[in-house]
Amino acid sequence: MAGAVVNLLVMPLTAMAILQYGSYFRAQSHGKVFHSITSMVVARFMDYGLSVAQFCVGFVMLAGAGSNLHQQFGLPLWVGAALMVVLVLLAGMLDTDRVSNLIGGITPLMIVLLLCAVVYSFVTFDGTLQGVHDFALEHGQPALGNWFLATVNYTGLSMFSGIAMAIIIGGSNWSPRAAGWGGFLGGLIFSGLLLLMTVALLLSIRTVHDADLPTLALIDSINPVLGVVASVGTYLMIFSTSLGVFYSLGRRLSAPRPAAHRWVFAAVTLVGFALSFLPFTALVNRVFPVIGWLGVLFVAVLLGTWLVNGRTGISAEGRRRDRIRALVLHGLDPHERWTTRHADALVQAVDGSNLPAEQLGESMAPDLARDAQRTSGIEISEEEQQRLGEKLSDLQRQDESGR
Repeated sequence: MAGAVVNLLVMPLTAMAILQYGSYFRAQSHGKVFHSITSMVVARFMDYGLSVAQFCVGFVMLAGAGSNLHQQFGLPLWVGAALMVVLVLLAGMLDTDRVSNLIGGITPLMIVLLLCAVVYSFVTFDGTLQGVHDFALEHGQPALGNWFLATVNYTGLSMFSGIAMAIIIGGSNWSPRAAGWGGFLGGLIFSGLLLLMTVALLLSIRTVHDADLPTLALIDSINPVLGVVASVGTYLMIFSTSLGVFYSLGRRLSAPRPAAHRWVFAAVTLVGFALSFLPFTALVNRVFPVIGWLGVLFVAVLLGTWLVNGRTGISAEGRRRDRIRALVLHGLDPHERWTTRHADALVQAVDGSNLPAEQLGESMAPDLARDAQRTSGIEISEEEQQRLGEKLSDLQRQDESGR
C-alpha cells in the first residue's frame, strides 16, 4: 500500500513531462525526443533500449491474451494470442489519431470494472488486515523482495510500456500545456486506481493468489456474468497495451522510411506472436523486472531534464503557440482590424518557436479551424488549413527581406 502511494506521487508528474516533450517537439517517434534532451550516447542507448523493451512487453501481452481466454473460458492458449494478433494488425493499419482514440475508448470500461472489484472486496471482507498480510507473505511470490525496490521497478515498468505511445500522442497535440495536463490527469487516475486495486487484491488474497490474472479472478468471483464482461474488458486492456507498443515500435523502426511503417509493424507483431507461446507467469516474473529497471533510468532522464530546464522552455513555447493562435484567429476575423503591429508580433512569435513555420502552421490548423467556427462562425476550408504553414513561412520570409 505504501508502494502504491509512492507511485501516486511519481506517476502523474512523469506522465506530464513525457506528453509535454512529445508536444513540444511534435514528435512522431521517441527517437527525436531522446536525441534532443540528452547526449548522443545516452540517447542512442535509450532509443535502442526502449525498442527492445517495447518488443518484450508486446509479446508478454500476447501471452497474457492467451492466458486471459484460457483462464476464463478454457480455450487453448494459442487461440487468445492469435485473435489478439489479428485485432492488433487490423487496428494498427489506422492513423495515429484513430489508434489513440481506440486506446482511450477502452479506458472508461476498465475503470468501471476495477471500481466494481474494489467495492466488492471491501463489502465482502470478513477477515483481519494482519491475517491477509501474513497469508500474502506466505503464499505470494514477488519478483522483488523489497517493497520500495518493487515500487520503483513497477513504476519504471508502467511508464516504459507507455512512454513511446505517450510521446506520439503528445506529438499529435500542438499545445504542450494541454498535453501536459492530460498526462497529469491520466497519471493521477492510473495511480489512484492502482492504490485501490492494491487494497482490493490484498483483501481478497486468499482467493486470487494463485491466478495468472488475479484482478480478473476477483471480478469473476463477484458474478460469473460480470466475470465474462471483465474477461472481455481485460482482453481489451491487453489489446490497448499491445497495440500501443507494437504500433509505436513500428513507427520508430520505420522512421528512415515512413512509407514502410505498416509492413514493419506487421512484421514485429508476428515475431512477437511466435514468442508469446512461452509461459505467461514465467515471462512476467523474469522479463518485467529487467524492463522495470531500464524504465527507472528512462524516467530519471525524462523527469530530471524536464525539472531542471525543460519545463521552463516548454512553458514559454506553450505561451508562444497560444499567442500565434490568437493572432491568426484575429487576422481571420473580418470584424477585427489587422495592423503592422499584429503582423510584427506574429512574425516575432513564429521566429521564437522551436518548430519551423510550416510545421507550426500545419500542426495547429485543425484546432484553429474549430476555434474560428466556434467563436466567430468563420469557416476555414481544408485548402486554407493546408496552406496555413505556407502562409506563416511566407510572412516570415517577407519580414526577413524587409530587414
